[in-house]
Amino acid sequence: MAPKRRRSGVSQDRFSDKPPASSSDSTTIPRLSRDKLREFHARCRGFLRFRSLVRPAPVLKKKKTTGVRCPNVGITHEAIKPVHEVIDLVDEEDSSLEEQVAEEDNKVDKEHSSPPRTRIDSYLRVPLIRRSPRLKKKRAEVSGELFTPLSEEEDAEVKSALSVRNRMKVLVLHKNSGIEIRGETLQCLKRCAWLNDDVINLYLELLKERETRDPQKYFKCHFFNTFFYVKLTRPSYNYKAVRRWTRYKRLGYNLIDCDIIFVPIHRDVHWTLAVINKRECKFLYLDSLNGSDPTILNALAKYLVDEVKDKNGKIIDVSSWDREYVKDLPLQQNGYDCGMFMLKYIDFYSRGLELNFSQKNMPYFRSRTAKEILRLQAD
Repeated sequence: MAPKRRRSGVSQDRFSDKPPASSSDSTTIPRLSRDKLREFHARCRGFLRFRSLVRPAPVLKKKKTTGVRCPNVGITHEAIKPVHEVIDLVDEEDSSLEEQVAEEDNKVDKEHSSPPRTRIDSYLRVPLIRRSPRLKKKRAEVSGELFTPLSEEEDAEVKSALSVRNRMKVLVLHKNSGIEIRGETLQCLKRCAWLNDDVINLYLELLKERETRDPQKYFKCHFFNTFFYVKLTRPSYNYKAVRRWTRYKRLGYNLIDCDIIFVPIHRDVHWTLAVINKRECKFLYLDSLNGSDPTILNALAKYLVDEVKDKNGKIIDVSSWDREYVKDLPLQQNGYDCGMFMLKYIDFYSRGLELNFSQKNMPYFRSRTAKEILRLQAD
């Protein structure tokens, strides 16, 4: 049997860089295998599809201008300076607010005039941020005593209380509330730890005692503990479950007489704050992660109506009260300082001050809170 004649004229690998072997028979037509042929056609289709999507940018006839050349785009335009104005809170005396805004807009349009807009122009221009009359607010000075460093004696006292040898020791006992703080309980005020109910509730008791000592310096406030909202809403809204919490014999005052009512909210692994601001007829919600939950403010609005009806025999309408989810507030930059932020929201609001602190102050506030708890006196 004669051996099979080897096909010549084309390499075994269709896409090889080697030149094809010489052929004595020039009439032989090169053929591809079925797989190689499919691959060839697929590559051709891919190339044509690419050519249909990528087209050269049209060249626009335009006068030469000194400016910025946008990469990969055939458009030349003048350099446009981003106009971004940082707005601070303005005083009540600023009566010509709208006139100033109009003058600034005209000035910007004249100084930074640009050629006729194209599609790319809209992405490069930064609009002027207008001042809003709603930002008008009186400035509140933050007292320096809020950031007074601990003395060497106080710092040593805090470090000793947080040491391992004092974990099982009873450090303080608050007689009025019966809250007992052991060394292991106070450990939550170390860095990178979540605050627990005992530390938060005791600190709120100290804030109430601080107001009683100097009523002229602070708003008349009521501080619910961390169990109030849970009792009120779980498994569903139930006013009767908390009806006896605000008896006059227990508090020594009527809840409706308070300027501000603070309600700590614990949401699984996150602390937030709800506020009933009776002075300004507002319900506020403060979350150090900038979240919002309408069900919380709805429950508190219903509670206030039921409370006034039960204790004072009156029916109040809170439908016109504002419900604000505060966004302009200090935010946490980690996953464990939410409880500390909540306590400082309460501390600053009870003083009538702006929330003028940030994440970098949290280590100091933890040490300061530990010192105040150990001495059973909030500064």
